[in-house]
Amino acid sequence: MQFFTTAIALLSVAASLVNAAPNPRAPAACKTILLTNDDGWAATNVRATYYKLKEAGYKVYMVAPVSQRSGFGGKFDIPTSPTLETDGGFNYPPAGAASWGYEEADDHMWYFNGTPASCVAFGLTYLPQFFNKSIKYDLVVSGPNEGTNLSPGMFTLSGTIGAAYNAAYRGIPSVAFSGSNENGTFFQSDLDLDDPMSPPTIYATKITEFVDELLNGYGRALPLGTGINVNFPNVGYLDESCTDPKWVNTRLTGDYASGGDLSYDKESNSFAWTQSSWDALEICESGDCKLPSENYIVEHTKCAASVSVFSIDYDADYYLSKKVQQAIGDLFK
Repeated sequence: MQFFTTAIALLSVAASLVNAAPNPRAPAACKTILLTNDDGWAATNVRATYYKLKEAGYKVYMVAPVSQRSGFGGKFDIPTSPTLETDGGFNYPPAGAASWGYEEADDHMWYFNGTPASCVAFGLTYLPQFFNKSIKYDLVVSGPNEGTNLSPGMFTLSGTIGAAYNAAYRGIPSVAFSGSNENGTFFQSDLDLDDPMSPPTIYATKITEFVDELLNGYGRALPLGTGINVNFPNVGYLDESCTDPKWVNTRLTGDYASGGDLSYDKESNSFAWTQSSWDALEICESGDCKLPSENYIVEHTKCAASVSVFSIDYDADYYLSKKVQQAIGDLFK
């Protein structure tokens, strides 16, 4: 019941985005955000989000991998050398540069030669030392990823979610955002904050809207040990009929939920990445079982963004735990 109560409280966040009543709001300037991703610090999506959050008045520190780290989940890699042995993403920076550093024009924009999870740790532990001051983060924003991260099949695989999960178990409220634009573009070539049809700009604007609602008070943004997973549909140039997707409360499991799988081609004697669905991904044991799945909302409805609540408590519920304990009970006699 405790998890269910927490989930209901968290699910009201998305509903309030649509039906927000007047209330005292904390100024954005009072709130500090740590931003990261898994596509690298030079990716267009994360740069657009950084600028839109700053434009809204938030104090933002960005720490993201120096190069692409998609699919690393919660892996915790740290630099093995003080300098880069290979080029960063888009050759930005090149091999030989420091393994961690920041933009010359903005010392709040950092890269780190690690994974998304270790980038979060870097932001929480090293940046306060660099700036010689205490930094109290109100929220960790991870993403928006280049590509969706839907269902439990991606929960343990995604570097974007891995960063948010890492922040949540450190006690920092966190949200993982993923887009449907698998663009893989360099911000210096693709970033256009004034283009209303640019997917990175639309996602950044919607993320700012979400963060505004989540941080609208003076208390803690989310209960301890919980986070949110958000997935956006195709927008803008990818789907010109969708420029302002609606928010929908969802759950990770359910209809159409899928996970990573492989297929074998006998003719070429090679394997290919694919996704499959299994019954275990559709069951509901915790949370609100009436909610639709992330996959259903993003992939099978029109212009909607899924909002799912997750917990770092991986324990099975009481009923399931008792069934398993009965199955192995003789071991404890």
